[in-house]
Amino acid sequence: MSPKGRAAAAILWAVSAAALAAAAAALIAFYPPPSTFATLYPPQSPHIRDGRFARPVCNGVQCKLCPYDCFLPEGARGVCKVRINYGGKIKTLIYSQAAAVHVDPIEKKPVYHMYPGSLIYSVAAPGCNLSCKGCQNWEISQMYPEQSPRRVTVPSALQVKFLPDGRPYGELRTVETGSLSPEDIVRYALATRSKAVAYTYSEPAVFYEYMYDTACLARKAGLKNVMVSAGYINPEPLAELLPLMDVVKIDLKGFNEKFYREYTGGRLEPVKRTLLELKKKGVLTEVVNLVVPGLNDSEEDLAALSSWIKENLGENTPLFFSRFTPNYLASEIPPTPLATLEKARAVALKSGLRFVYAGNVPGSAGENTYCPKCGKVLIRRYGFAVLEDHLTATRGRCPWDGTKIPGIW
Repeated sequence: MSPKGRAAAAILWAVSAAALAAAAAALIAFYPPPSTFATLYPPQSPHIRDGRFARPVCNGVQCKLCPYDCFLPEGARGVCKVRINYGGKIKTLIYSQAAAVHVDPIEKKPVYHMYPGSLIYSVAAPGCNLSCKGCQNWEISQMYPEQSPRRVTVPSALQVKFLPDGRPYGELRTVETGSLSPEDIVRYALATRSKAVAYTYSEPAVFYEYMYDTACLARKAGLKNVMVSAGYINPEPLAELLPLMDVVKIDLKGFNEKFYREYTGGRLEPVKRTLLELKKKGVLTEVVNLVVPGLNDSEEDLAALSSWIKENLGENTPLFFSRFTPNYLASEIPPTPLATLEKARAVALKSGLRFVYAGNVPGSAGENTYCPKCGKVLIRRYGFAVLEDHLTATRGRCPWDGTKIPGIW
């Protein structure tokens, strides 16, 4: 066959293959095979809702919620495991599907610069768009929604009672449910005397619609909203969400691209972009770095991370260095030595940051909030307990010298 003939045959083959693929995709879209998505998720399921931030492309849709920008042919799911192309549309599979619900001390998030010592109603749905090897909540974040328990026990009310000697204590009531609506979350948050709702434990970006609707209702009810996230979200959905958020706590996993790729499966730059947007919009932001021995604990990386936060987010940005404990696919890595956390904290303070904390080390001096001017303890903590609070009564001012401490007090 001549060169022209071979070229014509190749073009004909390519056109035929494309036409066949298009016909197959159309056939599957109009006549889904039995015992697949419709069997797993009946159309009347309360957990299935239209997803946002997607566009049709070729023979599928492209999800634009997070930086992966997943291309999804019919029936395919994204990296997060919880968003699917069904009938040419993005669907979320986890609306109102709570995987874990607790009433926590706000310090557990950790959030140190809002309502110290208060309770926060904490909600998670299955899924995550990162795959951190040492994930502390992998049973929730790395599961498929169909692996999640059909029913969960959720806190529904907190009743204050008194011991014979007059000392008060709280009795937490619970209910079991298969679907926890945004209305339920707000009602239970108020009934448990929580001051805020936290979207936490897994990755709230992947249950965006559920979080957004809940945050709208929480704001109307006078509750604060806290997103505990890895920051792996695209600018458009983030911009729509931020007006509803009072505090965003970002897990900045490390500060070099190689570590991000190998340890989380994601990239560093999108997280930095999220942090810069939070600064631009004036959202109270607290940053956590989980210090993993041998992976992200070099003094060079710690200094680079601290300096970037100081220069781009400001000296008043709270920064936590948290202790790693062996878990999930990183069970062979030992816990972070206390000396490493102390070194990290010293490096960050030297860079000019004013509020630097050590996390997961009860009793450490790094748990306390200090006045950056006079050096006195403004909030003394032990683990998740607040032992002294000199900021709430003064609405965030040091009672000794009047220095204003950033936060919601």
